[in-house]
Amino acid sequence: MNGKEYDKIADVYDKVIGDFSDTSDYLNRTLKKYFKQGKDKPALLELGCGTGNNLIALKDRFRITGIDSSAKMLSAAKKKIPGADFYIKDIRSFSFGKKFDIIFCLYDTLNHLTYFDEWKKLFRNVSGHLKYSGIFIFDINTLYKLKNFAAVSPLINKIEKNYLIADISRLSGNVFNWNLKIFKNTIRENYKLTEADIKEASFDVKIIKDELKKNFEIIRIEEESGIRADKHSERIYFICKKKVKSNISRNKINLQI
Repeated sequence: MNGKEYDKIADVYDKVIGDFSDTSDYLNRTLKKYFKQGKDKPALLELGCGTGNNLIALKDRFRITGIDSSAKMLSAAKKKIPGADFYIKDIRSFSFGKKFDIIFCLYDTLNHLTYFDEWKKLFRNVSGHLKYSGIFIFDINTLYKLKNFAAVSPLINKIEKNYLIADISRLSGNVFNWNLKIFKNTIRENYKLTEADIKEASFDVKIIKDELKKNFEIIRIEEESGIRADKHSERIYFICKKKVKSNISRNKINLQI
């Protein structure tokens, strides 16, 4: 995981990485469409919550829990949402003594796992922590995007008076390194340089779908705009619902216990 690398950029992350409002709007639209909220506040868990930007708009409607491998990113999240629960945990092997109505994992957090066996482990763990018919939403950078970005790197982005230079290189067939150089404007046009290396991997969408179907019903795979994903999509969302086992299956489990 990249916890130590994100510790390096935690203090400049919100200022330099960019605007998160589009993703927040997407989440609100998607949850209203696919999740029926009752009288009680549903329990929501975000894997790789970072500085908590996704959770701010949801804090009044849900009981919030967030996990991340970066202590410094979590420190920022705690300041934004004092009433939420935040923990340093590994998204591959987190464990709670409760289940959640909704779990999501965004901003290509899942891509940080470079072996598909780790993706499988996360999917199984998410299923185990979801209530029956609970919703699982996650996004990924596709292989198409990572290959394209590596071909045209470095990428330079200016946000206000700050600069982000991302140099993406291919390490192996499906593993890439994001070298991030962040130049944060201080005073009088002086800049502070922060540098981090973030590894990402992606896999064929069919392989991901086949694994998800073991524990989830895939409701939709789409871009943030809501357009159905295709082979040229760069960042795609998977909207899934935990499969409800039949009464016969549950009775068999109870008899075995």
